[in-house]
Amino acid sequence: MLPDHVKNDDASSIIRNDIILTDEETTKSYGEDNSVSDMHNQRQTKETSINVEIEQERQQQPYSIYSKSKKLLITFMVSCAGIISPFSGTIYYPALTPISESFEVSTSLVNLSITVYMVFQGVSPSFWGPCSDLYGRRPIYLCTMTIFIGACIALANTPSFPTLLVLRMLQAFGASSGMAIGAGVIGDITTPAERGAYYSIFTSFALSSTAIGPVIGGVITNELSWRWIFWILLMIGSVGLIIVLFFLPETLRALVGNGSIQANPTPSQWIKQKRLLRQNADKKTQSPSSFISGNNTTVNSNSRFKRLPGFVESFMVLRYPDVILIMIINGCYMAMLFTFMTTTPTYFSDIYNLNTLQVGLCYIPYGAGSVVGSFTTGRFVVDRDFRIIARKYGMDPEQVRKTGKLALDFPIYRARLRTVWIQMIICQIVIVTYGWTLYVQAHLAVPLVLQFIGGASIASVMNVCQTLVIDLFPGKGATITATSNLVRSIFGAIATATIQPGIDRVGLGWLFSIIGLILTITTSFIPILIKFGPKWWSKREERRERKGQRQQQKRNKEQEDNLH
Repeated sequence: MLPDHVKNDDASSIIRNDIILTDEETTKSYGEDNSVSDMHNQRQTKETSINVEIEQERQQQPYSIYSKSKKLLITFMVSCAGIISPFSGTIYYPALTPISESFEVSTSLVNLSITVYMVFQGVSPSFWGPCSDLYGRRPIYLCTMTIFIGACIALANTPSFPTLLVLRMLQAFGASSGMAIGAGVIGDITTPAERGAYYSIFTSFALSSTAIGPVIGGVITNELSWRWIFWILLMIGSVGLIIVLFFLPETLRALVGNGSIQANPTPSQWIKQKRLLRQNADKKTQSPSSFISGNNTTVNSNSRFKRLPGFVESFMVLRYPDVILIMIINGCYMAMLFTFMTTTPTYFSDIYNLNTLQVGLCYIPYGAGSVVGSFTTGRFVVDRDFRIIARKYGMDPEQVRKTGKLALDFPIYRARLRTVWIQMIICQIVIVTYGWTLYVQAHLAVPLVLQFIGGASIASVMNVCQTLVIDLFPGKGATITATSNLVRSIFGAIATATIQPGIDRVGLGWLFSIIGLILTITTSFIPILIKFGPKWWSKREERRERKGQRQQQKRNKEQEDNLH
């Protein structure tokens, strides 16, 4: 059976292969002296009949064949892979001083290893995301995790600081794909009506690294050695590699549709395929339906490896005004996150006389708040708002959950952004209060509580924005997430580089007040997106459909020329 989301070019290729396979049969029925036009007419008739059958099968297919429990299991697996990149960054923080002493370099030079990791963490998904949207999720997962494991082994045995810098780049290059590809997997298996809940689980794992990474890194550094950090990461990466290799199915909809077709199989799927091939070896003919779900689909998917990914495509989305506004919101709140992260070690140790381990424990409230905010927002806010708007506009949310289809006139921006302004205002209040709390040296509990609230609100805003952009670019979840990660990394790097000079110039309280004002400006983007976003989206989709039709007509013309 053909899944509902097989793309036109894939379906057309399948149809043409079926017709080519029947050329001998057609020649026999017409005779060798029949005209080419008669043969062409028969092919057109056969193509039309198969098109009708394909369309009927599309209408009958669910968006995903996976049950809720299987979707949760897949989400858990990609969440385990996705946590590797942020965890590898935060677990490293407590080791900065020991590494400085070990290689006899300055602290500022050691901080460079954080900068290069952040740069490659932000840029690398723009390479891996388009690859996974073309070749499939599994091959890229396996490739990047292998790179990460190799880098960890080398880092644990690195003899010099320059080597450590290069290997940290390589480590980030391998680890950073987890978030982009994981978001792509979530987009593959979930519909807009349920996507918020699953994506919130995925981001909860990544955000938890903010809390547990520095603590675990501090314990390992104090009790063992900073080199053991990379041995631990090696173990975690190996577990992730095993999970993906043996258990994670391919989900890219252009390859497997709703999951009813197998591509890039796991070992168990490969064994089953070989067994079925042996059982069906004596069959000489296939019906259109069995042909579509058979091996020729795999052949068609293998042709993808002869094409290059659209690396420029991940940057081209930034030419759309709605995407720009969403990315700016996302980036500004990522910058707010880094203001918490970078000011905690310096000012908590100076103001409250905390040691390294105690400072590490101070990251827990923010991390816990991020997890709580991400989980509750996705399950109880994002999906709930979608259901409310869907019913208001006469749509059945359950039907959308099954089919995954949204009309171009559906107000997806209103459905996603309906209540996010509340969390944005909370963030603005928290960031201003946080700065003045540190300025007046309030009790330690006050900034920690504010970090918890801020973490929950930041996670909520970023989850809503990311879910929306995945909705806007179906089938390109990894690519669009890679672009989002790049923008957020740029904003985060700017915040990291400017926070201390800004504090030195205007003071803690006033700088955080300025940050709050900037965040307030981004709130004005919400009504703009709700009002103009649907127009931008519908025009973009109409252009994409016309382009797809032109490409399809060109391929059909080339095929007809080849037949003649």
